[in-house]
Amino acid sequence: MRVIAKHVPMRSIKKSDFAELVKYITDEQGKTERLGHVRVTNCEANTLPAVMAEVMATQHGNTRSEADKTYHLLVSFRAGEKPDAETLRAIEDRICAGLGFAEHQRVSAVHHDTDNLHIHIAINKIHPTRNTIHEPYRAYRALADLCATLERDYGLERDNHETRQRVSENRANDMERHAGVESLVGWIRPRCVRRRGSEDQQFNLLIVRTKLSCFTY
Repeated sequence: MRVIAKHVPMRSIKKSDFAELVKYITDEQGKTERLGHVRVTNCEANTLPAVMAEVMATQHGNTRSEADKTYHLLVSFRAGEKPDAETLRAIEDRICAGLGFAEHQRVSAVHHDTDNLHIHIAINKIHPTRNTIHEPYRAYRALADLCATLERDYGLERDNHETRQRVSENRANDMERHAGVESLVGWIRPRCVRRRGSEDQQFNLLIVRTKLSCFTY
């Protein structure tokens, strides 16, 4: 089994929205096979609407940072491989801790709608008690090291994560194959258009910028 972990950035004129991201990753989209286990970590609330409100309140508590306060992490596995629930939880916990997010609020959802089982993880970059923002240092290198360690510890098939990070075209291929940016943009677009109406042209610009940024480091 091979583990691939990617940060999905939203470098655009509009910063990512934690609530919208959670709605996307927990939306079955009319496919019974799409959504697996949904997990909430480090939150006191026990329903998704309440969890989103709790996290948004935490983010609003930090008024100093103008950076994106939401971190979208994607963890995927080789086609046909289906780790059990305990293994998925352990891998999620170790990757998030390795990035410095062990104490941060997050919502994760397992997806089965592609050949590659994958986990979308929405993480609040604002610490729930200190109200400070955390940005992982050289995340691409940290993720490569974490995946290599997990493959070793679990006796999994090894992958050359360093090479995968250096070759930019693999970024695009992985994002498309492992439930990438196109599906996220497609899900957000009709919701934003309904709300913004005449600002549709501006949203088209947002989509173009998002696509370009998500396939670069």
